[in-house]
Amino acid sequence: MSNANMLERSYFNWLMKEYTFEDLESDIVRIDSPFFDSNFDYIVMYAEFHKNGSITLTDDGWTIDNLESQGLSLSGNAKTRKKILQDIIDSLGVECRDGELFITTDVEDFPKVKQRLLQAIMKINDMIVLRDDKVKNMFFEDVEEFLKSNKILFDKNLSFAGKGGITVQFDFSVPTGNRGKLMRVIGNGNDLNKSKLLTMDTRILQSTRPNTDYIAVIDNINNKFTEEKKVEAIFKENTDSKIITLPASRMKDNVKLLSNEPVFQLS
Repeated sequence: MSNANMLERSYFNWLMKEYTFEDLESDIVRIDSPFFDSNFDYIVMYAEFHKNGSITLTDDGWTIDNLESQGLSLSGNAKTRKKILQDIIDSLGVECRDGELFITTDVEDFPKVKQRLLQAIMKINDMIVLRDDKVKNMFFEDVEEFLKSNKILFDKNLSFAGKGGITVQFDFSVPTGNRGKLMRVIGNGNDLNKSKLLTMDTRILQSTRPNTDYIAVIDNINNKFTEEKKVEAIFKENTDSKIITLPASRMKDNVKLLSNEPVFQLS
């Protein structure tokens, strides 16, 4: 068996162990993921099969209902929050009706759609930091402004296709000639779900973007970041891709790391 086949088999064996699928009814399947929501419950999705052969993958309304139960209003005059929510679902091709997040697709596209819905759920869960008593400035915008002020060329919110056509989205893409850098912005570095998801996404892209460097930019200015060693261990143990952990407080000392030049060592 070649090394490539060995890695492929290892990855899909891991996926099968991490997810569980259960028939609830003849046309409804429950999907338990290995990721947690803001209540530290496992994120659950449901697949509903239709007579025309299509399926609808849904969160059954749990994500938004959970946030509102914790004091995050997404109705009435919450214009900023509603815009952020709309931007998230638009960028990932997710629909929202009566608080339910869903995508209707063909069975063949289920793997890609599942990944997109999962990303949307996790991004929307992050909106818990937008409660009135929390940080108001979006860290994403801070990183974007930093790149602009240092004359770094970049694209934002791009999706990339990996093996089997599964797409994953990164916050910033920085061209560097032959390799390129993909950046994921993480508001709460102590939420190890974010690190796990990043390693999963890098593995999805291993065959289509083998020469990519990944950077996890973590907000340790507005939020405490005490789990750096655990995060780096997750990166090292769960992917063969190079992922650099960059706390926000070190960005000014590591402009070259984020620049359009090849990756340098972290200062």
